[in-house]
This record gives sequence, C-alpha cells and structure tokens, in this order.
Amino acid sequence: MLPRLLQRAGGDVNAERSRLYLRALAEVDLTRVEDVRAASRSALVGRQADLASFESAFDLFWSLLRGGTLPTSERTGTVRGGGADRVVAPLGPLAHTMAPVVRRAVRVAASPVELLRGIDFSAMTTDERAAAARFLERLRWSPGERPSRRFRPAHGGSKLDARATVRRMMSTFGEPAVLLRRAPRPKRRPLVILCDVSGSMESYTRLLLHMSHALAREWGRVETFTFGTRLTRITRQLRERRPDAALTRVSRTVADWSGGTRIGDALHEFNLRWSRRVLSRGAIVLLVTDGWERGDPSRLDDEAARLQRAAYRLVWLDPLSGTRDYSPDSRGARALIAHVDDHLAANTLDGLVRVAELLGKVGRGRPVRDAASS
Repeated sequence: MLPRLLQRAGGDVNAERSRLYLRALAEVDLTRVEDVRAASRSALVGRQADLASFESAFDLFWSLLRGGTLPTSERTGTVRGGGADRVVAPLGPLAHTMAPVVRRAVRVAASPVELLRGIDFSAMTTDERAAAARFLERLRWSPGERPSRRFRPAHGGSKLDARATVRRMMSTFGEPAVLLRRAPRPKRRPLVILCDVSGSMESYTRLLLHMSHALAREWGRVETFTFGTRLTRITRQLRERRPDAALTRVSRTVADWSGGTRIGDALHEFNLRWSRRVLSRGAIVLLVTDGWERGDPSRLDDEAARLQRAAYRLVWLDPLSGTRDYSPDSRGARALIAHVDDHLAANTLDGLVRVAELLGKVGRGRPVRDAASS
C-alpha cells in the first residue's frame, strides 16, 4: 500500500524498489514506527525531491495500519506531498486489511547496504551516510597495472636473461645450463583524483572523499586534489588510516570548502604545476565534479583538452548524471563532455560500484581518441 501511495503522490517507485521495501519490512519490528519509517524510506526514496511526498504518504499509511480512518481529502482520492496535492484513486477496503498483509510479507534476508545502493547520496540520512561510507571503505579498488622497464625472472618470459644464465653456468663450472628467461615487471598504475568541493557538490562531497580515502588505502599510488576556487593537494591528509580522522584533516586543510566553482582555473593550475609530476607514468585521472562552472567555459575547454592529452585515461564522475532527466546542458558540462574518455554517474553506491568495475578494466588499454580531441 505505501509504494502505491508514494507512487501516486508523484514518487519514483518501481517494482525493484517495492521488492526491496518488502525485504526491509521483514527485518524490522513492525510495532516501532521510526524503524518502519527508516526502512521504508531507505527502500522507496531515491531522490531528495521525493522526501516530502514520502513523509506525507507514510503518515497516512501508518494511520491506516493502526486502525485510523481516511481524512476527507484522502477519501476523495488526494495525497498531499511534494508541495502540491495529487489526485489518486480511492483506496477502498485495502486500508482495512493492511496490517495482516504487511505481517504476511515474504521474510527474506536483505542486507541494509543493499537497500542503500540505489539511494541518491543527497537523500540519505546521517545513519545511511555512515553505512554507505563503511561500504565504500570495503569496496575493492584496482586501477590495473602497467608494464615497466624493469624485469623479473619468468619461466615463460619473452626475453633471454643472459646475466642470470651466465651466473648459473659459472656455478656448474661452465657446463651447459638451462637458459633462463625474464619478463617485464608490472607496476601498479597510478591514479589521480581531482574532487570538486564547491557548494553545488555539498550533498556529495563527503562520501566521494570517502571513496578517495578508500582508493588511497587500497591502491596506494593515488594523488588527490580538491578544488573550488583554488587547487589543494590532500594526498598526505588521506594517508591517515581512520576515514573520519582523514576527512577531518582534509576539512582543516581545504580553505574553499562549499564555495564557488572555477574548474578551468583549477585545471590550469594542475596542468601547470602538477601534471608532469603525477601523470608521467600512465596515470588514470578521475575528475569528480557536477560541471557547474562560474569561470570562463572556453578556458575550461582548453584545460580539459590539455588534461586529457596528458592522462592515460580521463574519467568524469558526475553526481548529476545519475539523476532523473539529466542532460549536460550547462556551459561547464558541455566543455567537459568533449574531452573525457568516460562519463559516469557518481550519486549512488551502485554508481561507484560501476566506477570500481571500470577501473578494473581501463588499465588494460588506452582509449582510442579522435584526432580533434587529442
């Protein structure tokens, strides 16, 4: 009944969310209203815009569940929420049979994280954000390996290891020995993260920095920078083992937190001061931003093109691209979209899981780029 109420109040509810809702109810005490409310919100609300509609729909749902009667507006088929009243079909006798239906829901195990994976970060509660941060710290991150100029002994290596072969023959007084071979020693591919901490990213920044901390801890070869109106290197701060302590150190270091956004200026400073230092060994670059640019978009276009040429691969992680009816229409987004190799959503845990999956593949081959973009 609650999914039906929320859907007809304008909420974005589909069959998958309804199934997660039933699983969530199976895990909570149905006599505790706040537990039921939190579980229902985690399963059914994926957008911040649906929160008001959900609260109104849940209040009506709980009233009916406890034996209450429909208010006059709801008897005529109206649900209040989202800033306006929406007309729905009459509920009929369904309200009087609600409690037995809920209690007969199929009781299947569901991880709390599974319920969170599709929720937009901006719609999460404090407890949900904490659970999401723990999930990101446990996620496996592997941007792949790159060949190096150094070699290691290998039975099926492509090159003869002449020195090792001669040393082996000397130990046998010149008697013929097995020819020893060698192969290139792979190295971890470096990763560079450029994370937008401006005001428009405020709902997403903390969890995306948790992602950055997890990458730094898991992979090691990670350089991280934040930008709003200036560029700040936070690689050393993220080396702190405890995630919350690391983010506290970051917040003390970054002076332009929740301010304006000048992406082009930040990329110019990175290209000028840091590019040769951190991109010279085939680094993948994660550009984490919503693309809202307050500076000159033509400068952003030039600097993004320069960054792409220097990077092994340039991946744009965009919280807005995972939202409903998204289109990269802002000036900054149009400038960026022409110079990135991948454009991925970064507003849910599912989106960041797909980022981790992509990183496991992209290190194996450089993208083919048009001559115009390079």
